[in-house]
Formats: sequence, C-alpha cells, structure tokens
Amino acid sequence: MTAVLTLMCPALNEAESLKTFLPKIKSELDRLGVPWEILVVDGGSSDGTAQAARAAGCRVVAQKNPGFGGAVKDGIAEARGEYILEMDADGSHPPEMIPTLWEARSKADLVIASRYVAGGSAQMSALRYGLSWLLNKVTRFWLAWPVLDASSGLRIYRAAAVKPLPLSASDFVVQQEALALILRAGGSAAEVPFRYGERVGGRSKARVLPLAVSYLKMLWRLKRL
Repeated sequence: MTAVLTLMCPALNEAESLKTFLPKIKSELDRLGVPWEILVVDGGSSDGTAQAARAAGCRVVAQKNPGFGGAVKDGIAEARGEYILEMDADGSHPPEMIPTLWEARSKADLVIASRYVAGGSAQMSALRYGLSWLLNKVTRFWLAWPVLDASSGLRIYRAAAVKPLPLSASDFVVQQEALALILRAGGSAAEVPFRYGERVGGRSKARVLPLAVSYLKMLWRLKRL
C-alpha cells in the first residue's frame, strides 16, 4: 500500500534515542488512520543507528549528500508519501505533535511546529534560546516572512511542493532555504505551537557560533531569492 505520510528522520549516532521514541512515534502514526512509513536517513552512524531503525520496522537509506542539509535533501527525495513530516531523531520533538501537524496539513504547503507563536515554548539553555529567538526575529524582519520560527525542524511538507526544490544548504540552514524556495514558488507557510524539549540521548550536532555565521550568510543569499 502506498504511503500517504512519510515521517522522515535524519539521524547520526542516534541509536539510543531511536530505541526510546520510535515506539511512541509508531503509536501516534497508527492513530491517523492512513498508510504511513518511517524513513531514517543514516549519516554513516557508528553506534548501530541503522540497525536500531530497521529493527523497529523503519526504512533506512544511507545519506549521500553532506551535512544535515544533505540528509534532509536525501530524505525528501526518498520519501514516498504525499506528505513529508520531518522530525529530529534525538527525541526533542514530541511524538504527540504528529496528529497536530497532520490535522494542520491543509493549511499550507509547509506547516511548521513553532516555539515562538502563542502557546509555544522551548526547554533549552538561556543562551541557545536567546540566540535562536534573535536569529528568527532578524530573519523574519529582513526577509518579511510570514512565520516566527523558520529554523524549527519539526514540520510537515506537501510533497509536491518540496520535492522539486533545488535545495543546496549542507547545514541546518536547509530549514530556512526550503521555506524561502516554497515562498518564492508562490507557495504558503503556516505555524502551529509546540514545546521543544531536551534530547533523549546522544549529543547535539549543532555548533552555535558556526551556525550563527552560516545564518548571517544565509540572510544575504535568501534575500536575493
């Protein structure tokens, strides 16, 4: 049966987290009443991430393009569903958000789970929260975007709107790039509130200073789009 929804997780050394939260994800997906698949894009993990994902019944593909952005690009290309729900593999995105995003799918080509709309929040250090909030604020002002949390990695795409996009970012800026390209093509974006939590296990792959520099470069590049 063809999948209606692909839940796509980029993963690098996230075996511990996947073992914990994949059963919860499958439970939430079953509640939707539509055919689904879980696609794990493995970035060359050395901790058994691919094995843990396959053991849980997920489809696993080896990442071809470099960086987190490459994993997102590969996952979008490999997804079989009419909708693609992107979710981090570290457990920081609550599985309970899956039905919320699914119900909101018809609102726009891209629906983002937002930390910064009314009802949203984030459990992170004051430094990380402050930087994230500031960068999103500056990005929204500079690019006149209709969303408050362009960097959130918990989101659902209409596959027909995102698959043709020429994504090129190799880091976490791929989230903003996808939004920019959808808007440039005449597409739409919307937000729903969610609470960002702590990761279940493993270590974060994001580095604050290099990411901030990448964001500033992204602002200039996306302004031209």
